[in-house]
Amino acid sequence: MRPLPAVDPYRLGVFTSAEALASGWTPKALHHAAATGRVVRLRPGVYVADRPVPESPHESARDSMRISAIAAVLANPTSMASHTAAAVLHELPVWFLPERPCVTVPPGYVGDVEGAHLHRARMPATHQTLRGASVSSIERTVVDVGREHGVLSALVVADAALHRSLTSVDALRAGVRACRGWPGVRSAREAVDLADGRAESPLETASRYKLRGQVPPPELQPLIFDAAGLFLGRCDFLWEDLGVVGEADGMDKYDGTKPLSLREEKIRQEDLENCGLVVVRWGPADLNPIEGLVARLEAGYARAQRRREPRRWTASLMRRAS
Repeated sequence: MRPLPAVDPYRLGVFTSAEALASGWTPKALHHAAATGRVVRLRPGVYVADRPVPESPHESARDSMRISAIAAVLANPTSMASHTAAAVLHELPVWFLPERPCVTVPPGYVGDVEGAHLHRARMPATHQTLRGASVSSIERTVVDVGREHGVLSALVVADAALHRSLTSVDALRAGVRACRGWPGVRSAREAVDLADGRAESPLETASRYKLRGQVPPPELQPLIFDAAGLFLGRCDFLWEDLGVVGEADGMDKYDGTKPLSLREEKIRQEDLENCGLVVVRWGPADLNPIEGLVARLEAGYARAQRRREPRRWTASLMRRAS
């Protein structure tokens, strides 16, 4: 059986009929492969090798977005995957995942792109990357996500990109300047001003954003030690002067590089509380409406202040990247 065309792994097995013919396939053989399920026809002239569907509904939706975006771009060479679709292709988390991938084409483009949300805008070469198909750069992606879906959505992408050292604050600011005057760019500018690479999950980012102005600013990702210098753990948020730790439970917790089990999490919380800290935990549902979480945090601040115990812990704080 003839092997499928060799394409960039980033494409997730998506290939064109032209690539198949160039590698020795015939139109009849390609038609037979689609009829028997070896490959799936995504759109005229674009196919993907049959592959297992991720078990997680969230990952399955992201996988579908990736494949649809790559197929749209391969079928329309003057286009690039952009906005949320580009964020997913860059393997970055998103706060909102639309049903259709976004594709950007030049302003003078005539027609439509089947199965895609089409945008017409300038596409400088510096705003594009080639990862098996044309995709907007991370900096342009943050701008476009902000323009399309608002500050929080752009902030989630920006925080994750900074955390993974895929960009810098200066590069993100340059990306915003390059799109100065575009509709909605103010949201992108605000997101970049707030971006902080210390955040480790979308829930941490959203918590920081929604609590802004509601409670005192917390320190992010502090390392906590007991009075003897024994490391107790790294926490999501710390209100150091108030003696309160905040934990956003939206992803597996990590201590260094090792994921923590539920039992280890409980033990860590007991250790923190035994040192005099108050721990407040929350999940995604607690962010909407935010008032309930604000009330819980304020109750935690008050509980910590009533203890009047000598401080039996220290914190090592991670500085925000500039």
